[in-house]
Amino acid sequence: MKPIKKKTANWFIAFIVIFAIIGSLIAFVPMPLGNVTYTSLLGSINVSNELGGGVYAEYDLDGDYTTNQINKSIAKIREVLEENGKSGSTIFSLNNKKVRVEIGYPNSAGSLRDAYSLLNAIGVGVFELRSSSSEEDTFVNGKDHIKSVDLNNYNDTIYVVLNFNKAGEKAYADLLEAASTIYVCMGGEVMTSFDKGNATASSSLPLSFPEYQSAKDFMMRVKLGSLDVKLNPDTVVIDTMSNTLNKGAMSADPQSKNFDFSIAEIMAIVAVVFMIVLGLAYMAIEYGVMGGFMALALLFDAIIAVAVLSAFTMVEISFSSIIAIGFGFALVMATALIFMNRFKEEFNQGKTINASLESGFKRSLGAILSTGIALAVIFAIVAIVASAELKVFGLITCVFAILSLFSSLIMLPGFINIFEAYNDGAIKPYRLKEREEQNND
Repeated sequence: MKPIKKKTANWFIAFIVIFAIIGSLIAFVPMPLGNVTYTSLLGSINVSNELGGGVYAEYDLDGDYTTNQINKSIAKIREVLEENGKSGSTIFSLNNKKVRVEIGYPNSAGSLRDAYSLLNAIGVGVFELRSSSSEEDTFVNGKDHIKSVDLNNYNDTIYVVLNFNKAGEKAYADLLEAASTIYVCMGGEVMTSFDKGNATASSSLPLSFPEYQSAKDFMMRVKLGSLDVKLNPDTVVIDTMSNTLNKGAMSADPQSKNFDFSIAEIMAIVAVVFMIVLGLAYMAIEYGVMGGFMALALLFDAIIAVAVLSAFTMVEISFSSIIAIGFGFALVMATALIFMNRFKEEFNQGKTINASLESGFKRSLGAILSTGIALAVIFAIVAIVASAELKVFGLITCVFAILSLFSSLIMLPGFINIFEAYNDGAIKPYRLKEREEQNND
């Protein structure tokens, strides 16, 4: 590593201090801003119902359905909830007569009304396209004719595209022949209508919307209106509940995020914190000042991780995500130890501090890259192909695998390089022994 001058080191130190302070405030500290409260990036991440309690709904099945039909419908509901940041939701059938859905409270930026609205949307009823407002004039329905629903942006216009299966293509063609106006219905109620214009029979129907949020909401309702089962919206029961691991008393203020943690959750959090503290203590004892630099690197990693994860609506703080975070921090420290160990080995061969740092970095480069890239790819695949909490576990671990590269190859060597502008090759800060002492040992 090329040595830097003290003046340059001063600029880097100023930047590091400013980033650490501002980044910590933005990532972790809620604060009032005028008439609103900034919840912090961490506070904007949803919390699963197993940690913070939540809201549940029970829907009566309107008819008799097979277990396969119910399971396929549950899978579709789960997909919609994941798209709305509820990856930790619990969905199951009750004696094939009801479907129960449990979701966590909305994040601090939302409201309890949002959770109720989402659960109400699940019971929206069947999606239909009619030639009039009469039920007898239904041609297309979500269950039998809709294959998939996409959200597209073309020339600054948002489109919800309904993709038909083979039966749906024929039903849509029949609708165009029978109607001059097409009525869009949900649960038997007319939501909107539009003139068919110059529309021709096709395998898809694009519907334009003035804004993204309204298009996203409509797409969600079409998906929920295309289940293999019909849910009775008139008998739905929606209420709050305690967290699913504790089954204790309900918090009076769901927005306060005063979680009623179970023993298992507390043990998991304590284990993560203990692992981090133990790892940093070992580094400080074995490698001296490098342990302090690693603590600073972990702070930066935590800030970046929170910023990245808060951008994904599917991420929820749950028991499994706590385990993923612990594994992620362990990975970051393990790759840093590769560099530290190589540095010590090089010094013990008789090299100076600067030469040991440079050669240690080069020798550790291959192992750090192969470990970080391999795990990032593996868990990226998990995040893509898996669902529910396993998907979030994969995403969190993938983020930390990438951070392990950033931490071990850029931050930690960079901090040491800044320190060496003042240290001038002294070995005591690294808890290294003089050559004579090593020979005596």
